Amino acid sequence: MRRKGWLYGSLTTALALAVGLSGCGGDSGGDGAAGKKDDKAQQTKGNANLNATGLPIVKEKVNLNIAATYGIAGQKPFGELPFFKETEEKTNVHINWNMNDKNNWKEKKNLMFASGDYPDAIYGHFALETDEVAKYGSQGIFIPLEGLIEKYAPNFNKILKDNPSYKKELTSPDGHIYSLPTIDGTYPVSKDALFINKKWLDQLKLPVPTTPDEFYKTLKAFKDNDMNGNGKKDEVPFSFRVHAITGIYSMYGSFGLLDRQDHIVMNGDQVVYSAIRPEYKEATKYFNKLFAEGLVDVESLAHDEKVYGSKLRSKERNVGAFVAWLANTYMEDDQAADYIPIPPLKGPGGAQLWNSYPAGILSKGAFVITSTNKNPEVTMRWIDYMYDPMVSIQAVNGMIGTVLKQNADGSLEANDPPSGMNANEFRHSTAPASSSVFAKTKDTPPSKSKGITKGDMDKIYAPFLDKNVFPNLYFTPEEDDVRTRYLTDIDAYVKKMHAKWLMQGGIDAEWDDYVKKLKEMNLDKLVKVYQDAYNRYKAMK
Repeated sequence: MRRKGWLYGSLTTALALAVGLSGCGGDSGGDGAAGKKDDKAQQTKGNANLNATGLPIVKEKVNLNIAATYGIAGQKPFGELPFFKETEEKTNVHINWNMNDKNNWKEKKNLMFASGDYPDAIYGHFALETDEVAKYGSQGIFIPLEGLIEKYAPNFNKILKDNPSYKKELTSPDGHIYSLPTIDGTYPVSKDALFINKKWLDQLKLPVPTTPDEFYKTLKAFKDNDMNGNGKKDEVPFSFRVHAITGIYSMYGSFGLLDRQDHIVMNGDQVVYSAIRPEYKEATKYFNKLFAEGLVDVESLAHDEKVYGSKLRSKERNVGAFVAWLANTYMEDDQAADYIPIPPLKGPGGAQLWNSYPAGILSKGAFVITSTNKNPEVTMRWIDYMYDPMVSIQAVNGMIGTVLKQNADGSLEANDPPSGMNANEFRHSTAPASSSVFAKTKDTPPSKSKGITKGDMDKIYAPFLDKNVFPNLYFTPEEDDVRTRYLTDIDAYVKKMHAKWLMQGGIDAEWDDYVKKLKEMNLDKLVKVYQDAYNRYKAMK
C-alpha cells in the first residue's frame, strides 16, 4: 500500500486547500441604512433561535451560503460528504456550498470582491491570502470576529488562551481579528529533507556524505557507475523540484545563510534579503558545479509535482538523492526503504543549517464571515464546532467508522483503503481533508504504514533548525501597496538570474550588476516594509 505516513505527512497537502465563491451571495442583506436595519432585525430573530451552548446550534434549521473549493480532482461536493452530513445532523445548520475548482479560485475570488456579491462565509485552508484578510477586513467586507470568538467559540477561544502568540499572529494592523486559521500544534518543524540512496552507498562502500564536497564526490560516483544494474547510463545522481518542500533552499544553509522561496530571512531582529548576500552567491556557484558536471537532473527547475513523483518512483530506480517531505511521499514502501535522510551538510565555514517551519498557525485566511451574513453568531458557533479536537481529526483524516477505527481505549488508527483507492483518495471520500479548516492539538492517529515518519525527521534536523523565522504577519494596506509595486518584478528578475547561474554559470562576472539592478528596482524599500512590519509585530502585546 502506498502513501505511508499519510495521516501525518499528508497534512502538507491537507493544508493545500482553498475556496471559491462566485455568485454565492444568496439571501444576503442589502446595502445602506435599510440593509443594516433589516440585518439587525434578522439578527435579533436569529438570536432567539440560537442555542448559546451545546448541540444543536439552532432550534430551527438555518441555511448559510458558504464558498469553498475542491481539494483534489474528482472529490465529491462538500454537501455529499459524510463529514458535512453528520455536521448538519448535529448542528441543525444547513450549508449551501458554492464549490469552485481551486485552479480558478483566484479569478473567481477577484470577481466576487469586484462585484460585491458575497457569500455568508468563505471556508478553506489557504482560502485567502494574508494581505487579502487585512485589506478586505479594513474595508468592512469581512467583519471583526474577536467579540464573536469570546462569546460563541469556546473551542477556538481555548486555543487562543493556551497559545497567546496565535492571537498576535491573527490580529491585523487595525487591531481586529478578521479571520480564523488552520492550526496544527503538532506539525513537523522540518518540512524538507535530503534523502540519499543507502543501497547505492553500500554497493560502492561509501560513507554517508557529511559535507558539500563529499556530496559532490558521491554524486559523481553515482553517475559513473551502473548503480541500478540495467546496463544503461541512466542514473540521475540528484533531483529536486522548485518548491519549499522539495527545493534546495535549506541546502543553502551549508554556506552560512539559509534561503527561502521569497528570500526573506532573519539575522537576529534584522530582515535580510538572502539573494543579494555573498553566502547565496557561493551556494549558487556550488550548485552550478553540480549542474555543469551532469550531476543534477536538468529538468529540476521545471518539474511539476506529478513529473517529479513519476521520476522518483520510476521502475528503473535510477535516482541517487532527492529532496522531499518523506521518501514514501512518492515511492512504494520497498523502494523508499533504499533511502535514508541525512543531516544538513557541514559547509566549508562550518555552517550546518536547515529551514524550520514552526508548528501552529498554518494558514491565517482559512475562514471569514462577510458583512452580508445575517447570522454571524450561528456561523461562529458552526465554525467553532470544527475546532473540536475529534471533529478536526475527522475533517482532515476521514470519518471514524470508515477511514478511521476507534479502539476500545479511545485511540484511533487508520483503516486500509478499499481496493482501487489509495489512502489519500479514501480520506477525501468521506471528509474535506485537504480543503478543511481544522485545529490539530494532539497527535494524528498513526497509519499502518512502515518507514520513517516526520517525527523521526524532526529528531534528525532539530539541532540544525533555524529558530528565527520571519513570522506570518499582517501588512498595512500602505505596506502592501509597496509590496505590490516592487515584489513581482524583483522576484521575477531574481528567479531568472538564479536559473541562469545554476544552469550556465557566470555569477561572478554578473554579480555586481545584479545587485545594483536590484537596488535600482527598490529592493531596499521592499526590505524596509518587511522590517517595519516585523518591528510592529514584535512590539505587539
